Amino acid sequence: MYPILIKIGEFSIYSYGFFVALGFLFAVLYLSKVIKKTKIISKDELYSLAVYLIIAAVVGARVLYELVENFSGFISDPLDVFRVWQGGLVFYGGLIAAVLVFIFYAVKNKKPLLKLSDIFAPAIALGHFFGRLGCFFAGCCYGKPTSQPWAVVFTDPETLAQPVAGLHVHPTQLYEALGNFALFAVLALYNKKEHKAGKTLAFYLTGYAVLRFIIEFFRDDYRGGDFLGLSVSQIISIFMFAAGIAVLLKLRFKNKK
Repeated sequence: MYPILIKIGEFSIYSYGFFVALGFLFAVLYLSKVIKKTKIISKDELYSLAVYLIIAAVVGARVLYELVENFSGFISDPLDVFRVWQGGLVFYGGLIAAVLVFIFYAVKNKKPLLKLSDIFAPAIALGHFFGRLGCFFAGCCYGKPTSQPWAVVFTDPETLAQPVAGLHVHPTQLYEALGNFALFAVLALYNKKEHKAGKTLAFYLTGYAVLRFIIEFFRDDYRGGDFLGLSVSQIISIFMFAAGIAVLLKLRFKNKK
C-alpha cells in the first residue's frame, strides 16, 4: 500500500515502524489505565517494565526474522539486522523474548506472575493489532492470490509484496489485525470479571494460536522452510496452544484440590 508514510527530502517515516511504535504506545496507555484498579504494579514499575519488554520484543523479533527468513541476507549484510523500521520482525520471536524478560522481572520483583500476565495479555493483542496494520502498509506478510471481492492489490514500487505486486491477494495482514482486535476486546472485557488468575493468559495463548495457525494457510510470503507441511509459525502455534491448555488444566486441577 504505502510503505513510506512521509518523505521529506532524504528523511522518511516508514509506515511499518510508525504503526509498530503506535502499537507499543497504545498498549502502554491501556495498561496504565488498567493498573489504576490494582496494586500489583505501580505506574513507574510499568513504564520501566515496558521499556525492557519493548527492547526484548524488537530484538527477539528481528533475530528470528534474520535466522528463519533472511539468513542469507544477514550473512551478506549483517548491518541489515538494525534496519527494523523497514519491516522484518517476526512476532513469535518478539513474544518469546519478551515473555522471558517478563518472567524474570516478575520473579525478581516478587510479582504474582499469573495475575500480571492476565493484565498484560489484552495489551499484547492490542499492540499486535497496530503491528499488523503496519505490515499491511509495508506489504510484508502478504497473502496468496484470490478472486474474493475483498482482495487487495499492492502496486507501490517500494512495497515488500513485490512477488505478488499487481495481483489480487488475500489481505492476510488485515485478517490478523481484525482477529487481534477482537481478541483484545474479549480479553479486556473478561478481565473486568472475577476469575481465576491465569485464565486470561490461557485464553490469549489458545486464541492467538488458533488465529495464527489458520491465517498461515492464506499467506504467500517466504517464512522459512516447512516442516511436515507446516510453517515455523504454525509449529510454534501448536506449542502455544498446548501451553494455554496446560494452564487451563492446571487451574482446573488446582480448583479440585
